[in-house]
Amino acid sequence: MAAALDSVGVVVLEPNTQLLKKLCAVAAGTWGQHEVLPRATAKELANAAKFLKIGVVVVRASYQRSSELIQNTLADLYATGTQVVIIQDTSARLDRRRWVSIAGMHFLSDDSSDEQLHDLLALCLVRHCTPNVHRLI
Repeated sequence: MAAALDSVGVVVLEPNTQLLKKLCAVAAGTWGQHEVLPRATAKELANAAKFLKIGVVVVRASYQRSSELIQNTLADLYATGTQVVIIQDTSARLDRRRWVSIAGMHFLSDDSSDEQLHDLLALCLVRHCTPNVHRLI
């Protein structure tokens, strides 16, 4: 039972309450049995990173860049195997029509549909549940 409390599926880092609820709802629909943790501040993310093994973090690019604490926490999480989904809401985007994935870093345009976010989170779930096979995907 204690092991179940040591890991969480998705952490959504978003200060905007409405967007936070939407992202959490999509993540919960995709990740099902895995917990989805909403977080609104850098300090909340840092605390979660200390005590939990996290499968994926979803964060907007502009918010990710807003704090050194967020940047450092995301870098630490990524180094331990956490996948990071960055929703690109700034003028510099890799691709407006589809996501781009590079070694566990996933970039999704804010113009993307809920279906595209769902598909990307499904890919993250497969990679999370099958860590030895994910290199083939």
